[in-house]
Amino acid sequence: MSPLLPFAAALALAAPTDAPAPLRYVRPAGDKFVRECEVATTRTDAGSTVVSTTDRGKAKMTLTLRYDKDGRLTSAEAVLADSTGTHTALLTVKGNAATLKRGGTSDFLKLPPAPVVTTAPDWSDVFQLVRRYDAKRAGKQEFDGVWIHPTQGTLTLKFTVEHVGPDQATAKGGKLTLDHYRVRLRSGFYHVWADGDRKVYKILPAGPRGGAPVVLEGFEEATRDLK
Repeated sequence: MSPLLPFAAALALAAPTDAPAPLRYVRPAGDKFVRECEVATTRTDAGSTVVSTTDRGKAKMTLTLRYDKDGRLTSAEAVLADSTGTHTALLTVKGNAATLKRGGTSDFLKLPPAPVVTTAPDWSDVFQLVRRYDAKRAGKQEFDGVWIHPTQGTLTLKFTVEHVGPDQATAKGGKLTLDHYRVRLRSGFYHVWADGDRKVYKILPAGPRGGAPVVLEGFEEATRDLK
């Protein structure tokens, strides 16, 4: 089974209209939650576009992924806006060949089939991995990845995702059953909880030191005990 099919099908489920409301995620900062990222998916007859915007204080990273009608990646653009200005990296894909334009220079790359494309700061790799996970095959699954950045070198990576089991959260007076995944990114391991449609509710760094969670806005309390 092609790794593109689950992802393309999941994109269709996530975008029942041309421009559904974006998903917004927050993280704790002192005694309140602040915006971490926003993910918007749109779909047309020609394909789909996923825009992930991550806020980190005075810096903002926007990653735009474009796919054709068959779920194949056609381009990826990372735009970093910070105190030094606006910096862009544009990856244009044709089959397994790609051109990366950045800072007035062009690099020619050979890509693995159907790569997970990400940058930093960014959480779209988590969303892509959870959506691509094949529940019928189960077990730990590995995906090729490409990391692009407007001011840093390009990296080829290996990501993994595995299903841990179901967990329960309490939402609006009822129980919400979420699938628990363990994901390995460039920056380490994370626990991720998502519903049956692969919509992510919580991302939590793994390990004894842990870290601040990233939570779907409106479910801060409901997912508090997911550890």
